[in-house]
Formats: sequence, C-alpha cells, structure tokens
Amino acid sequence: MQRFNRVLLRTGILGSRLYSSYVSRMRYLFTLKEEDEACRKAMDSGSIYLFHKLAPLLQKAEYGGYTTPAMQASDLKGILGKLGQNEDLLQESILIGCSESHVTQFALDLGVLEKESVESQVTGKFVELRKAFFLLNGHDLPLISQSQALLRWHQTHRYCSESGQLTQRNQAGSKRLCHANGAIYYPQVRGCLSA
Repeated sequence: MQRFNRVLLRTGILGSRLYSSYVSRMRYLFTLKEEDEACRKAMDSGSIYLFHKLAPLLQKAEYGGYTTPAMQASDLKGILGKLGQNEDLLQESILIGCSESHVTQFALDLGVLEKESVESQVTGKFVELRKAFFLLNGHDLPLISQSQALLRWHQTHRYCSESGQLTQRNQAGSKRLCHANGAIYYPQVRGCLSA
C-alpha cells in the first residue's frame, strides 16, 4: 500500500503538483525578499501596480466595471521620462507577491508627482481605497489592500524607535534596518480593514 501511494504521488494523481507549485512560489518569494539583486531583476519583468498618496490607480474594464492595471517596468520608465522624472523612482517599488507562474507583483506610490499628469499618461484615475472597494471585483481587492498596507507602513516607519535614526529598507520592502544599532523592523500586516 505504501509503495502504491508513492507511485500515486510521483505521478501527480494525489495532488502533489499543487503542493510543489505553492512551495516553489514561496521559495521564490523568500529569495526575492532576501536578495536585493534578484528582486531588482524580477522587477524588470514583473507587474507594477500604481498608487498616488495611497490611492490605487483604476481603469475602466471592457465589461463595464473597473480594474487595477498592471504596468511593466519598461512602460513605466517611459512614462516617468515624459513626466520629467528619473527612473530611479522605480527602486521605491515594494514587492507584494507573485502569481502562480512566478510573475512578480510590485506596488509603487507616485505621490511625489502631480496626480493629473500621471492620470493622463496612464489613462486611469487614482481613487481612494474605500471607494475602490465598491468599484473593483473581488479578485483585485486582496492585492490592492495588501499593497496599500505595505506602502503605508513604509511611510510611517521611517525612523528607528530605539535610536531615532533613519532606517533603510531592503529592495523588496520586506524589512527596514537601522544601521545605528542593527535593529530590523518587519511590517505587521493585519487581516482586517479598520474604518
């Protein structure tokens, strides 16, 4: 019986394929969070979701609702160039996750730019998150919620609580480090939305 189960597992009949897909995705995310260079390379081929002062970018969908457009880094570099900005702003992107096919997902807040000029370049509109919840369909909401929570955490946790010194984040945005005392801070993302 045990030998029979091993054969079933090896052939994928018992669903080990789904398990290994999840494990490989989590290992990939862990690598991106720990290795800055790997994260930079993944950003070039990944999807970037835009925010302006924590308001997500929405576009009208074909079916009449709204969707959150995923931008590519190359397209975003062109848009930043048209707006007179350096493409170094892309380095402020924060890793959110990756799809089942290992396409990385990042969030970037363009709050330093003029809202209307960005909206005209990307043919979309930045909408406050609470309003966006009523306009988006269900599969976009977790990604946008997590993105906004991480962006807000980085905006509000720039200084070390022990030394008072400015902290530096890693490329993925999964932690902040105080070089004065070596303290590491990790975001605490809660599973609920407070009113």
